[in-house]
Amino acid sequence: MKYATLRLSKENDSTDYFDLKYKIIDNDFTRKWINCVLEAQQKQYNISEPWALYNINDRLNSDFVLKNLNDLMDKVDSEEVLFGFRLETINDQDKLNKIHSIFELYHGKLDQWKDNPIFHNKTPEFRKNLSEINQFVHACESSRGDPKIRIVWFDLPKVHEFTNSDYKLFTNKRKFGSLYHLYSDVGKGIESLAVDDDEHHHDIVPNIHFSADCIAYFCTDEDDAVKKSENKMQDYILKHREYLQNQGYPADDIRLTTGRIELARLENVDEASIMENIKKYDYIQSFNLT
Repeated sequence: MKYATLRLSKENDSTDYFDLKYKIIDNDFTRKWINCVLEAQQKQYNISEPWALYNINDRLNSDFVLKNLNDLMDKVDSEEVLFGFRLETINDQDKLNKIHSIFELYHGKLDQWKDNPIFHNKTPEFRKNLSEINQFVHACESSRGDPKIRIVWFDLPKVHEFTNSDYKLFTNKRKFGSLYHLYSDVGKGIESLAVDDDEHHHDIVPNIHFSADCIAYFCTDEDDAVKKSENKMQDYILKHREYLQNQGYPADDIRLTTGRIELARLENVDEASIMENIKKYDYIQSFNLT
């Protein structure tokens, strides 16, 4: 497998589409990632968030995100009250942190939700709605960020762990036209905790697991901004050294590595042309390897 093709289309017209063709970087990690994508396809798992085009067009505007998040909380509360409040604005970071902490508390890490009695005798939509609440929290936070497209398969088990050699491939710098692995654990890692002042979170969960999930960025980070972000994350680690140690992560633990692994790159990148084309579409139709 040498290429990954991300096909965007219009939700109401699958014949109107645009392909982004990425050349896969060949290394030990990407070969493992390829196997995860093939597993998702062989099991015929659907892409879980076909709407997840962020800051590319007006589809995921603040009204859309706010309405969906509140609707999902109402649906969960109709079966069992976990929230009991509504979000008034997507800019209320403290309340977003609280919503996320409730998701963390009941869902648990990865597949821990299966052992939680709260999910017994509930409709299948109960857990699905709770998971989507988590995603719409991130959608609220991402509304203030850069253009990106998330490709995720929630049904694919998150069982693969990074090796020490994998961590050496991590980078904190995003490049326009590159595809990266996506955080696959449930919780918050150093990257989030260092910036969102979350007083509600339950556990730190750094980059431990990976799956087929990936993210395409359409921005390039300036070196000075990357250095500033890295310093902030390192300051967080040093400031919370004792807490991290108690959670099983010494300050020099390689599992506290931040960033993401680059998986693939677009060839012959014309940034203006790409942005002009992808803004016409609002739906992830498919993601295929060749």
